[in-house]
Amino acid sequence: MIKKRVFAKDKWGDGDWAINDKSLQTGYAEHQPKWPYWVGPRHYSEAAWLDMNVWMIDTFGNSNWGTLPSSRWVGSTGKYWFRDESDRTFFILRWS
Repeated sequence: MIKKRVFAKDKWGDGDWAINDKSLQTGYAEHQPKWPYWVGPRHYSEAAWLDMNVWMIDTFGNSNWGTLPSSRWVGSTGKYWFRDESDRTFFILRWS
């Protein structure tokens, strides 16, 4: 059996990533022509992820990989993918 430990409680904190090691990994994916710019938030709390999702929808509009191919962003596997580098930069400035 595989255990998911991403949001598991640890012996040093409350599982809410009390340790200050949050980071935003960034990159560019040539194989993803519609949304090549990405950001991968690391070690953010579940509450922060929910806040990010609300902010993304409020700021950039709703998004879905299949039904909104012209959307400015999509989310998948712990990353946010952006059509424009300026939108990714705005996200980084807001959440760093």
